[in-house]
Amino acid sequence: MKNIKCIGVIFGCFFLIFTLISGCAHTWNPGSVSPVSLETVGPLGPGLSVHIVNDQSLTTPQLFFTDVGHTHHANYNEWTDFFIRYWGEELTKRGVAVGPKSHNTIHVKLDGFWAHHYVVVHNAGMKIHLSSPDNTWQKDLVETDSSGLGLGGALDNVVHRAVEELMKDPEVLNLMRR
Repeated sequence: MKNIKCIGVIFGCFFLIFTLISGCAHTWNPGSVSPVSLETVGPLGPGLSVHIVNDQSLTTPQLFFTDVGHTHHANYNEWTDFFIRYWGEELTKRGVAVGPKSHNTIHVKLDGFWAHHYVVVHNAGMKIHLSSPDNTWQKDLVETDSSGLGLGGALDNVVHRAVEELMKDPEVLNLMRR
């Protein structure tokens, strides 16, 4: 009877070790991003309008980070949709006409996510590609940020920082002039 219990304990330990080593797959979805302060970026309109279009065709989760047997994925199309929605909301708050009626179109594509961490602080980054519909104008940005609230918080902070920077960018704002 002792041998059966001993074998059970040994089997349980091996199963636990195997489970910990084999890791888990995580897919990160957009969370909640804090609003950009109106003191940081004030009113931008009137006279500005834009139609923001998702140009990211990848809809399957993409691997962007591995850590101690854990894999981390992101659906770039979903994150691009979220980015566009958030940017549009922030522009609307500042008097910019956002929607398909605008003659000023900006295509957006997010990709190239990356991450790493130091103890409890996660750092993350992503590439943001902007272009005109005919590709006569293009702008690429790499944004990074960190968070002590986990990887999801760091990714959300990257979106916040990127939108704040875009609303201060004279080149991007010039494309929104009617």
